[in-house]
Amino acid sequence: MNERLIPAPSAYPHLPKKRQLAASDLAAGKVLAQREAVLDQALFDQFALLTGDAHPIHYDAGYAESRGLEAPIAHGLLLVAMSALGATTLSERLHDSMIAMTNMSADFMAPVFVGTAIQLVFRVGQIEPASRGRSKVRFDVDLQDQIQSGDKLYCRVFLHFLLHTELKGPHHASLS
Repeated sequence: MNERLIPAPSAYPHLPKKRQLAASDLAAGKVLAQREAVLDQALFDQFALLTGDAHPIHYDAGYAESRGLEAPIAHGLLLVAMSALGATTLSERLHDSMIAMTNMSADFMAPVFVGTAIQLVFRVGQIEPASRGRSKVRFDVDLQDQIQSGDKLYCRVFLHFLLHTELKGPHHASLS
């Protein structure tokens, strides 16, 4: 199996720290990150190997067609995993304010077939003040068709985090 490991930031002490954001720097509706991916059969197979989910609907074209689908479909949990905030450049700007991930949920609108090119759009969904200088922040992640410029929405993932409302120090920055 071909694995690619990504070293922790501590492996690069010579790199400057990214400007940090707090909940008060965010605004509901603002797009903070985007990335693209192609969901090929190798990715489906790696996910099946990792999770043990070997349902033929994810790899057997004949089986998928016999169920009325045009091709094998992505695992729902694969789509959710791809929405990880840590897979974006935004993550390294939240290190100082991040307290905890508190919840996640997903709505699936359409199947994602093998070979589909998708775009993931990370948007601030909601900011709610909590207690002790903390805020509840929901990030909404749209997994949409890359070719049709987002005309087709496959899945929306809701990531809930507890962040520090304010940060102080030389690495604090706002989005304005």
